[in-house]
Amino acid sequence: MSGADWLSYSLQDFIMFGPDVFLRLYVRINQALWPWQLLLLVLTLAVPWLLCHSRPGCRRLALWLVAAAWVGSGYGFLVQYFGPINWPAELLGWAFVAQGVGLALLAGGGDNDPPDRRSVIRFGLPWLAAVVMLPWVAVLQSGQGMALALFGLVPDTTVAASALLLGVFSGPARWLLMPVPAIWLIFSAATYGTLHTYWLLLFPVAALVLAVLGLWISPRRARNPGRQSVRPDPTDRSREFPHH
Repeated sequence: MSGADWLSYSLQDFIMFGPDVFLRLYVRINQALWPWQLLLLVLTLAVPWLLCHSRPGCRRLALWLVAAAWVGSGYGFLVQYFGPINWPAELLGWAFVAQGVGLALLAGGGDNDPPDRRSVIRFGLPWLAAVVMLPWVAVLQSGQGMALALFGLVPDTTVAASALLLGVFSGPARWLLMPVPAIWLIFSAATYGTLHTYWLLLFPVAALVLAVLGLWISPRRARNPGRQSVRPDPTDRSREFPHH
């Protein structure tokens, strides 16, 4: 086949399913796991409180929950449901599993810096907005209430909400966690655009916005030196005027 023949193909020629078949995957995985989504939702909502807790064990538990979400959405949705109709999705699913394992290992060896007291609000509000509002994007696109794209169940919300954790890690650890989400964002945006499921494009857009937000805010005081109080230390006498 010549180069000109390859150029005549579009991405749509390599996607052997339509939007209805794809959107049905969200419904199928919710139907298969009901009612365990209720427990999943409770654990998801607890992540900000655990991550901002003063006890290191609670912070590690929060990251382990996020790691489990990567494993669950990767193997459960991508390998078991999406993979049979799209082989690159299966490869990405195993990459999600590896990402979850790596995140769990990093959580076990993380620092123990105490959290800032305002962290629950700074980190918790964007997290809750992501895990509560983004799942309804799939419902808007499909028109089916059982198509909720829950965190830990499907990769879209999992990647978007996890982007807020970029502020937790620094140095090589942060860079090691970025390739898999970046590849997923490109793959999912290309797939949703090709299927004309334009509502679903809100997922990669939200992930990018939350990634920037995650680098700006952080549940750790040590990660936010620029946002510490600018009020002078009352014990500092260096600013007092000399007595005449």
